[in-house]
Amino acid sequence: MAEAVLNRGARRTYDIVMDGAGQFIDEYFDCAHSGAAYRLWMEIGDLADDPRGPLSERMTDEIGRKAASEWLAIDQSSPLAVDAYFARWGWPEAWRAKG
Repeated sequence: MAEAVLNRGARRTYDIVMDGAGQFIDEYFDCAHSGAAYRLWMEIGDLADDPRGPLSERMTDEIGRKAASEWLAIDQSSPLAVDAYFARWGWPEAWRAKG
């Protein structure tokens, strides 16, 4: 998902998120953070389509790229780094307000 968001070409970040988020339920169900990954990307998608706002393609792209960049920058083989990533991104109220 992260690489697809960062290398999206002409595709919308929202479309990538909507097309790909199901993998965290279908393919990675047994992974420790599959639910957190699913929630994170759905929250990012909600930036564009949730009637409660902000209904912003720009924020979807901006925050999606930030989450993707940070994910690719961590040591994904380190449980501590992965835990810290999802702890940091697990509070959408904080990063949605900053958008």
